[in-house]
Amino acid sequence: MAASNESRQQVAQVVERWAGSADPGLARDVFAVLAVLDENGALRRSLTDPSYPGAARAHVIGRLFSGKVSPQAVEVVAALAERRWNDDREFGDALEHAGVQLTAASAENRGGAEALGELVDQLIAFQSAVEDSHELQRALGDPRADVDAKTRLAQRLAPGASEEALLLIEQAVLSPRGALVGRLVGRFADEVASRRQRWIAHVTTSRPLTEEQLRRLQHQLNVLYSRDLQLTVDVDPALIGGLRVQVGEEVIDGSLATRIDELQQRIGA
Repeated sequence: MAASNESRQQVAQVVERWAGSADPGLARDVFAVLAVLDENGALRRSLTDPSYPGAARAHVIGRLFSGKVSPQAVEVVAALAERRWNDDREFGDALEHAGVQLTAASAENRGGAEALGELVDQLIAFQSAVEDSHELQRALGDPRADVDAKTRLAQRLAPGASEEALLLIEQAVLSPRGALVGRLVGRFADEVASRRQRWIAHVTTSRPLTEEQLRRLQHQLNVLYSRDLQLTVDVDPALIGGLRVQVGEEVIDGSLATRIDELQQRIGA
């Protein structure tokens, strides 16, 4: 089951603390903790018990996993354990989502938007190879199959793939958590693609911008977000004036139409 939108938002708030220094090792450690929790229902349920204080749940994570995974991974999982979850399955889905996002952040740190795009392409290529073959689906989805054999098969299906792509592929193959391998890899690709949207600024203006205006806007946005964004520009006269910028899920709306709507709401018009 994929993490809910509310769960994703909670994960994003935690992951961004470590995203700037994320590497495959950090993501792998988060997945390792998830594997332990998936095998221990009683522990998983205790970590989502609303009567158990968040700080105490975080302390349990530290006591159990310190020295077994990196300190950064302990901090990530502990920060998630402190939060309130509807049930233990949602907490597990949140950890999986955190691992995927940290893997994407690792690719982002290595090569920016280009590396994220390559990661998406590699995951989709693997998904297509699996879903085009019933034999591969059976081999990779057989829970009785040898782990090393499944890992070698997955690696052969992804020649030249990055370390991040292999990590996510192996996670899907070895810990599908009830999902079909191909479908799960496709979901991972969607999550990586969502992070790539942070490198694209969707600009809507009431009238066409000049080259100089575009250049200044590009510069200001690059400074604001501390990365070289790709701009896409649409013209919508309904904005009346100003512009609207969306980067990922963040929206900067300076249109006159929006300000008029806000004024009308204030005065009850």
